[in-house]
Parts: sequence; C-alpha cells; structure tokens
Amino acid sequence: MWVNKKPEYGDQIRVNRGFYYHHGIYESDDAVYHFASPMGSEISPETAVVHKTTLENFLKGSPVEVREYTNEELLNKRKPEEIIDYAKAHIGEKGYNLVSNNCEHFSNRCAFGKSDSDQVKNVLNFLFGGGF
Repeated sequence: MWVNKKPEYGDQIRVNRGFYYHHGIYESDDAVYHFASPMGSEISPETAVVHKTTLENFLKGSPVEVREYTNEELLNKRKPEEIIDYAKAHIGEKGYNLVSNNCEHFSNRCAFGKSDSDQVKNVLNFLFGGGF
C-alpha cells in the first residue's frame, strides 16, 4: 500500500507520472536513488542509469507516496541502512529495460533483494490474462 506522507531514511517512494509511477529510494531530501535518465525522458533505455538526485527533482512538483509494508513484507525487507547501501553501490548501473529492469525493479531489489514490478505484472495480466 502507498500513502502520502513524509518519507524516512530507507523508504521506498514513488511519484505519479500520469501513465506510470516512478519509483526510488529515499535517503534524505538531498538524496533519492532511482533508475532514470539524468536529463530528459525517464524511460529511455539508452540514457537511463541508477543515480542520485534531490527529492524535489525526483517529484517534479507532484506529491510523494511512501510504501507501507504488510507484515509478510516486513519479514523480508532489508534494514534501512542495507537499503541505502545497496542503492549507493549501484550508482552508475545501466541496462534499463521497461519490462525486466525498470525503476520499480531497482527499488524492490534495494528493499528486498528481489527484482519485481507490480506495474509490469498488471500490464501483462491486462494484455494476456492472469498468471504473471
């Protein structure tokens, strides 16, 4: 579940971009880690890279949403320090792919050590039926 509230160190955050949600990892108002193009289109596979930006730049005027975890998710979630360390260690990483390696995949790898995207699953289920 996602809620509008002030993020805390190590939180998974997202912002609505209209057609999709853009995901990142919050360290501070001066440090949000995400998989996007530093300039221009956030979904360009040629220029997308894991990098750090400010919360203001990440949000681009839209409200932030913070992930709230189920009890089961909390059992599998890394500690905030581990989440931030993972994000920092992957700065400069490339290989963006809308279906298999996007900003949500990166955020979930940071938090859980597992690459996953509900957005991709929802689109694939809509297009091809259940099972994704």
